[in-house]
Amino acid sequence: MALKRRKETSPRRSPADLPASLDDLAPLTLEDLIEGEDLEEGLFQGLDLTGRSLPRLVATSVVFQGVNFAGTSIRAPRLRDVRFLNCDLSNADWRGFEAIRVEFIDCRLTGLGAVECHWKDVLLDRCEARYLRLNSGHTATCEIRASNLAESDLRSANLEGAILDSVSLQKSDLSRAILKGVDLSRSEIEGITVFPEDVRGASVSAPQAMDLARLLGLTIK
Repeated sequence: MALKRRKETSPRRSPADLPASLDDLAPLTLEDLIEGEDLEEGLFQGLDLTGRSLPRLVATSVVFQGVNFAGTSIRAPRLRDVRFLNCDLSNADWRGFEAIRVEFIDCRLTGLGAVECHWKDVLLDRCEARYLRLNSGHTATCEIRASNLAESDLRSANLEGAILDSVSLQKSDLSRAILKGVDLSRSEIEGITVFPEDVRGASVSAPQAMDLARLLGLTIK
């Protein structure tokens, strides 16, 4: 079980390609969103879609600000260069979520189901994401900062190279997840579920290594 700190630097995340000011984006309406047409270069503000089932969501260069997606159901949404600001996606079911350069900032993602997601250059910053479900998902050059992912379902998720900083993963299930190149030393991992092979190639602090040893049934002499 390799738990040594990596010397090489993980690839950096590419930020969403969006205008510097929201004023440069055209306001869009609820009708634009629920009609299921492709969305480009627009701004949604203060909409409430609680519990809706949307036929599709395909968006490029779009910002969602203060939009309530709680309990929504969308199959395989496809987003590129999109930012969510102060949005609520709690208990939403977005299976097969494809995202490239997507940012969630100050969002509520509690219980979000993004099973079998494909995320590249995705950011979670200051998000409440307890019970997040990314099982069987695949991520690349993703970054999670100052967020709560406690008790999340990350089984069989490919998290290779993800950057985690001040993240709570307490009591999360990471069994069969790929954690190669992931630095867990700045995150809370008490009570996680893992197998010995799951943490091969991950980086942890000395106290975390002791906790993992006990969790995995190892005896330290």
